[in-house]
Amino acid sequence: MSAIHRPSYILTLDAGTTGVKCAAFDRKGEALFECVESYPTRYPAPSWAEQQPREVLAASLTGIRKAAEAAGAAGCAALVFSGTMNGCIPIDESGEALFANIIHSDLRAAPQVEEIKRLIPLRDYYAATGNRIDVHSGLPKYMWLQKNAPDIYTRAWKFVNIKDYLYGRLTGRPGGTDRSDGSLCNCLDMKTGDWAWDVLAACGVEGAKMPELRSSADITGRLTPEFAALTGLPVGLPVAVGAGDGACAAHGARRHTVGDAYMNIGSSAWVSAMGESPCADPEMRLFSYFDADESRYNVCGTVQSGSAASNWAIGNLLCPGVPPEKWDFAALEALAASVAPGADGVMYLPTLAGERTPWWTAKASGTLMGFTLYHDRRHVARAVYEGVMQSLCLCGALLGENGLPVRRLTLIGGGAKSRLWGQMAADMFGCPVGVHQTPQSATSLGAAFIAGVGIGWYRDYAEAAKNIHIAREYQPDPAAHAAYQKHLAVFRQLYPNMKKAYELLYDYQQEAQGGQE
Repeated sequence: MSAIHRPSYILTLDAGTTGVKCAAFDRKGEALFECVESYPTRYPAPSWAEQQPREVLAASLTGIRKAAEAAGAAGCAALVFSGTMNGCIPIDESGEALFANIIHSDLRAAPQVEEIKRLIPLRDYYAATGNRIDVHSGLPKYMWLQKNAPDIYTRAWKFVNIKDYLYGRLTGRPGGTDRSDGSLCNCLDMKTGDWAWDVLAACGVEGAKMPELRSSADITGRLTPEFAALTGLPVGLPVAVGAGDGACAAHGARRHTVGDAYMNIGSSAWVSAMGESPCADPEMRLFSYFDADESRYNVCGTVQSGSAASNWAIGNLLCPGVPPEKWDFAALEALAASVAPGADGVMYLPTLAGERTPWWTAKASGTLMGFTLYHDRRHVARAVYEGVMQSLCLCGALLGENGLPVRRLTLIGGGAKSRLWGQMAADMFGCPVGVHQTPQSATSLGAAFIAGVGIGWYRDYAEAAKNIHIAREYQPDPAAHAAYQKHLAVFRQLYPNMKKAYELLYDYQQEAQGGQE
């Protein structure tokens, strides 16, 4: 492949669930190169999910080499990392991984979550960390290692996330993290910005095993001769610490302004706004984590199953027997659009894997309800699209209740390509909605902005955000907005009124599945 010969660019590595995206961005936020190098997720036991850090490293090196060849190694101004949050990689003092990365979707530490609940009152925990006690987070995973792999726990020098592992290997400066990733370890004090030492002590986790806290835009790390030779990039290239994928997505999606919000529609989905302080929701439905600027916070509501729930319904109800690569999304959206907002009362709760915001329960399952002999496939299609967006709208409503009303929304993620979801978002939220020019690259773009601040391309994050580009916009339809207000009033009551039934069904399913093993 011949070099593109662009003048200068920042190279980003975003280590995701299925692969690492390697991208090069110029100062105006335009992508000069992108590739994705895949690696496997392994499921060695029920509810376990692991990745091998060395495989992620190998994929990253392949991506970097391709970018250096395509964009010209001499033009690379900096390298920066992003990656999945809520992980756990124990490393030794050289930065080598001692165990697999126990990734965000792993549920093995459920017993440790119950232990934390016995040790620390939930409200005290939420007040300190800005988060609920959650099985996806880092702290219970450290405790799981302590009990189930004590030799690994003892040998562990630090616990890090995947982007920190990559940074440590390529710079020779292992053992650090930034405060965005540190926040979702769920043992960082959201007010002081330091580790929540009392929480760690109460849970029996040694504070010395927590990584050094560094600034996201810190560029004191430099590419080592070893990895310069392996990648083709210059020795001593500035390497920024970077941030967790959620924090990077925020910087790539929205203006750096308090109250500005974005929505990510992926397998899981969320609505996030920037706040001056951690959220103090009295019912603890939202969670907070540090922004990459370390002085503000991302306040977030997450729907456990976003496009994963719509894809399940498409594959099993609307297009049974049709492989996903042959799904005609234009036809599906036209089918759904043939029915008025509200789907004539048919509703879909996309709680196929339990729910986070606002219910925070594993004991919920997907539900399609309200249909009669009158209803048909059109109503099911409409309800499926509406159900995902209604769940996200609940997250937006909670932001408003906590002083962060959504007045404008930017869409990112694969689901942002849906014109039906775009208009639904405008109609349900009652505000203008913009679709990101490169919705599936917003996380990488945000990482580039972080490195750009570090090397002086941008004065600050607000200046960097001026390089976010919007492809199209949607305006709310007043009649549809009014209809959805009535519909949402019913939708938000469905789970609370069926809570006991969901719990009975969950317990029955667990018993039945256990009996089959």
